[in-house]
Amino acid sequence: MGKRPDRKDGVSRKFVEHVLRLILRIIFGVKVPDANAPFRLMRSELVKKYIAMMPEDFNLPNVMLTTYFAYFRENIAFKNISFKPRQAGKNFINIKKIIKIGIKAVRDFRHIRKNLQEISI
Repeated sequence: MGKRPDRKDGVSRKFVEHVLRLILRIIFGVKVPDANAPFRLMRSELVKKYIAMMPEDFNLPNVMLTTYFAYFRENIAFKNISFKPRQAGKNFINIKKIIKIGIKAVRDFRHIRKNLQEISI
């Protein structure tokens, strides 16, 4: 998994990533350095194993795959990756949209966590 040690995509996006990592730690008890890094190299068998556990309409599949790998203690490594600043356009983040996505994500995370507890029992 990639991790971005020096993000060049704005303070608001860094804040969103920090909040996401905090939520994952609270709900799933996992600590990941970058929950939604733009680089992942994964074995297809591992993806198949966990993709079936994900709700069909889940909005953050890459975040959930990273979370599953950490939660089930798969052999994962986080490697520093470079992250270029935006090449064109304006770096814009729609706070209302992010909050709406975040509320849905927390609900989905709680539902997934409840299902994981049932699987573990």
